[in-house]
Amino acid sequence: MDKNEILARSRLENTFGDEREKQTRTESESFSLIFVLAVTLLLVAVNMLKNLPVDDLLAIFWASIAGRNCFLFYRHHRKINGVVAVSAGILCAANIITYLGGF
Repeated sequence: MDKNEILARSRLENTFGDEREKQTRTESESFSLIFVLAVTLLLVAVNMLKNLPVDDLLAIFWASIAGRNCFLFYRHHRKINGVVAVSAGILCAANIITYLGGF
């Protein structure tokens, strides 16, 4: 392998940033998700104290949990991620139906 071929492969591998940039992006996205979930749960608690509906907020919460675990199940094929994804999806659907007046 000559140096031009090595450089071409390196450029191709680092198209979306080097390993440090990828890790930083992943950590920031994880922090963002945790922050959004925490704020959602805070709003759910406030709405419950005020006797306001919480199904819309809970649907968002469960959708984010389901989406994350669907992706993890797709990537790693761990049963626990599949179970959590299906469970959260069911809870999300139930909250949407309740929000729309189905129950």
